[in-house]
Parts: sequence; C-alpha cells; structure tokens
Amino acid sequence: MDIKSTSNWYDFGSLAGLRTQAEQNPLETQSSVAKQFESLFINTMLKEMRKTVSRSELLGSDAMETYEQMFDQQIALGMAKAGGIGLAPFIEAQLARQNGRQASIEAEAMPTAVILQQRAVNLKDR
Repeated sequence: MDIKSTSNWYDFGSLAGLRTQAEQNPLETQSSVAKQFESLFINTMLKEMRKTVSRSELLGSDAMETYEQMFDQQIALGMAKAGGIGLAPFIEAQLARQNGRQASIEAEAMPTAVILQQRAVNLKDR
C-alpha cells in the first residue's frame, strides 16, 4: 500500500490496510510507514507552531481551532506525500537496519537451535 492511497487524515480504512500489510510483509511497507510517521511528526510540528502565534478574541473560537487542527492534519499529510521534510528516508533506513539485524540474529540462532534439537533426538535414542 502506498501513501498515495491515503486521501485524507481521517482515512482509517487505508491505515488499517497498511497495518495489515505491515504485519504480513514488513519489508515492503517500510516506506509507507515511514511516510505516515513523517506526516504525524509534521502535524505535531505545525500544532506546536500554532501555539506560538498570538490569537485575537475576535476570530478565536472552539470551531475555529477545530478547523485549524483539521487543516494542519491535511497539510501534514500533503507535505509527507510530496516528499516531506526528509525524515521518512532516515526512518526507513533505521527500520531496514533493525529488520536486517533481526534477520541476522535469527540466522545466527537457527543453526544453534538445529544442533540442540539434534542433540535432544540423539539423547532420546540412547
């Protein structure tokens, strides 16, 4: 699943699909997951930036704040789709290193497990 299929911030169906695909084949979904995380990071950054701007009583309301939050979330998703701020490639590289390390640990543990299993069978046969 590509992040292009997520059309808006509240598209929970595509996020659920991404989660399912990540559980089945994590290596293929690293890029999409990294971009989704980058959009979350950008949204948090925009939210914190809005806090620094002084507000007037004339235009301030709960409804206005809700629409601003929705706008920021959509902008964050759009920015992540368009290449973001460069965070996604670093996240993807970290995930690849982590998965590579996990694969190498499993590869190292496999011969040991096979040897132990063979020893257990040999002890049963005696």
